[in-house]
Amino acid sequence: MQKDSLILQYLPIVRKAAVQLRGMAGSLLQEEDLVDQGVIALMECLERYDESRGAKFETYAFLRVRGAMIDYIRSQDWVPHRARNFQKKVDEACAMISNEKMREADAQEVADYLDIPVEKVENHIQYMNHAAVLSFENVLQDMTGLVAKGELEAEDVSTKPEESLFYKELREQLAAAIDSLGEKERLVISLYYYEELKYSEIAEILGIGQSRVCQIHTKAIGKLKASMEEYMKG
Repeated sequence: MQKDSLILQYLPIVRKAAVQLRGMAGSLLQEEDLVDQGVIALMECLERYDESRGAKFETYAFLRVRGAMIDYIRSQDWVPHRARNFQKKVDEACAMISNEKMREADAQEVADYLDIPVEKVENHIQYMNHAAVLSFENVLQDMTGLVAKGELEAEDVSTKPEESLFYKELREQLAAAIDSLGEKERLVISLYYYEELKYSEIAEILGIGQSRVCQIHTKAIGKLKASMEEYMKG
């Protein structure tokens, strides 16, 4: 089959990865930009795929394509300086409100404190949540050298046992990092990633606002990132 035909055949893999990562990139990157990067990665996969390793091409290509898209988002510096400065203001407001009320602040209270619309605070919280998730994924990629490699070894442990053992150790370390989170943080991580619930559904279960769920998620991801980076440094 000609290369162009193969690209068309496997294009849904690229589309699927782009849809998954579109939320991370927010509105600053168009989905088509991610698709373009994915197609380039797909072409490389068609050239490099080794059927003898035992992994399905779809698995190999999806992880390679997704990794290429994450690298592209990472290169765009899509968390600008003004967003980081605004986060400092939000952090200061949260600290002041927490000290005064002896509990964590919600989005409306932060908005009132900063004298801005609550929608701006909620949008910013969600935006920084995307940044935290992407940053954490980058850490995992750095640790494995290439996520796809670890996935392939997990499917075919006879190829390079030492790499398979490393991948198993990585997963165990991540599980330990999750166990070290606070009770509410573990619950949010579990409901979001394992039960695949939306923020609105988690908020209803916990009896808190969606923006608060997003904040807990961001904080938990930050702790996981720090834990994995510490492990990475030995």
